[in-house]
Amino acid sequence: MAVTAAGQAGGAGALAMTGTDPAARLPLAVLPTPLVAAPRLAEALGAGALYVKRDDLTGFAFAGNKARPLEFLLAAAIAGGADTLVTGGAPGSNFCAAAAAAAQRAGLRCELVIAGYPSPPGLALALAISWGATVRWTGAAERESVDAGLPRTAAELAARGQRPYLIPRGGATGLGAVGYALAARELHEQLAGHGVDFARVVVAVGSGGTLAGLVAGQVLLGRPWTLVGASVSRPPDETAGRVLALARECLDTVGRPLGRDAEAGDIVVADARGPGHGLPSREGTAAAELAMRTEGLMMDPVYTAKALAVVPRYAQGGNVVFWHTGGGLDRAAPAAEAHR
Repeated sequence: MAVTAAGQAGGAGALAMTGTDPAARLPLAVLPTPLVAAPRLAEALGAGALYVKRDDLTGFAFAGNKARPLEFLLAAAIAGGADTLVTGGAPGSNFCAAAAAAAQRAGLRCELVIAGYPSPPGLALALAISWGATVRWTGAAERESVDAGLPRTAAELAARGQRPYLIPRGGATGLGAVGYALAARELHEQLAGHGVDFARVVVAVGSGGTLAGLVAGQVLLGRPWTLVGASVSRPPDETAGRVLALARECLDTVGRPLGRDAEAGDIVVADARGPGHGLPSREGTAAAELAMRTEGLMMDPVYTAKALAVVPRYAQGGNVVFWHTGGGLDRAAPAAEAHR
């Protein structure tokens, strides 16, 4: 039995972009998510006009920004006859939890390959298990150990007669990025409703799929914004190369217009890693506190908070959109612990 790879399902994504094949998209998210002005946070950050794109409110299983790519990835899995979703990540991966919930929604089993050694699950992994996921530990703390474990797991399942559909960490594929290519048009229409024709859009970047989709979307829209990726995982140069490759794959998936491609000038990547991947930064912690105190926004400490801290660097003299990708659970759990 052949193993189906996420990146091989480009046709479904292309049809979904034109809206001619509803089956190519498994509805998960409640869309459009709101675009809201955040004047008190803008003042606290020293920004001008600040808007927040509330993808923390996608409305499916605390998935945040992961709901959009999963709509296309799950549809491709079903179209390919899969019976099991195979993906993985770090123990605290919100994508893994969202994938487990989405698999339940689609009637599929879910196998998660998790970096590290067996240990009591945190909130995200506990939710994934509650949603029926089976967990396999890699026996190595490095996230890269998941990349090696995923194809092995898929091959093992296929040898048993199951039909696995493999999704890389974070759902970062050209097909998954289609969700954010569509989201770019969503934002474009919302900004027009606010009378805004140009903005700097700041978003956190981990595996790269969200920003890649936005790059592809804005290429298709004629490049109305400056896109700023706050890299929380990799060095900026590595992140930029990864994002551009995914954006080009996404454009190939949706059917790029003649002569249009993602280029190096389409993104600015800021280093937001702080002390390292998965570790809070002083600037991010301060920014998250401002967001909570001014607008009631919840920012997780190692992803969205670090990205929000980047906003003041790009906020002078124009409109800024902060794309809130979620992670509220990661903020809520420490808050509850602190007040016990």
